[in-house]
Amino acid sequence: MAKILLVDDDIDLAELVRTKLADEGHQVAVVNTGEGAFEQAKQFKPDICVLDIMLPGVTGYQICRKLRKDPELYRCAILILTALGEEPEILHGLEQGADDYLVKPFRLERLMDKIASLSALLVQIDTRNRLTNLPGTDAIKREINHQLARGNPIATIYIDMIGFKGYVANRGPEGQNKALQFMSKLLVGLTRDMGIYECFVAHMGGEHFVVLLKLADYERFSNGLIDAFDHKSRELYSAQEIEQGYITIADKQGQEQRCKLMKLSVGVSHTQFRQFKSAKKMFEVLAQVRQMAQPNRGSICFVDRRRSDR
Repeated sequence: MAKILLVDDDIDLAELVRTKLADEGHQVAVVNTGEGAFEQAKQFKPDICVLDIMLPGVTGYQICRKLRKDPELYRCAILILTALGEEPEILHGLEQGADDYLVKPFRLERLMDKIASLSALLVQIDTRNRLTNLPGTDAIKREINHQLARGNPIATIYIDMIGFKGYVANRGPEGQNKALQFMSKLLVGLTRDMGIYECFVAHMGGEHFVVLLKLADYERFSNGLIDAFDHKSRELYSAQEIEQGYITIADKQGQEQRCKLMKLSVGVSHTQFRQFKSAKKMFEVLAQVRQMAQPNRGSICFVDRRRSDR
């Protein structure tokens, strides 16, 4: 069960919600004003915060921003309660770092569904891939949203292993595991060797990886990654395959096909020239950038340097 901080100035509603949450086995703390809510959170250290937006003294938006900027609390799940229910207000709350929203008035069953979803999210973001031991899509997107809400200058690097499917077709499941573990160790080891400790490495699935780091670190990391991969990935192939520059696979008709050795396609989006409001938008830009990063003779990195959406 979760530790839940409820911040709502409607005393009767807060007591009703507190009772329901407690009956479900959750540990609940209640604050009926914006003043002191953050201090209570620092003491209570909740897993989930349920924040009413319209509060006397300090708004729920302000509390949300403070939670996301605090090194001890920024990973907690945040549910905002709003009586407004208009899209601009909801989007604004999500841009401050909230994970979800609920429009007042609401049924208690709906609130319980939201709490269950946030609890599942907290479990999911702590789940790691069994092969690479890296967190997945939900975790990296949430981390990006948190960094954007905190106003930190960041860069997101999307990494594709081009030729991975051909390698797997040639080597089978054992080869697939070997290539993915090689890639995860390379990324984690490179951040450590370069002294880049404020970063977040994730495995999106298959041959897709993402690294989130400070804006100031992305160029040297990207360049170092390409150099390291093009050199160290040779250990995945035989001397003959390296010399000829390809491996052979059989197509559906049983015909032999040549497949080039694996290279990296690296795409970068960052906040140097544009202010992103969500991970979703950063990934939309990355999808465009990745189309430009098509390796030929070697791995390639393409950085989005546009100052607008055009």
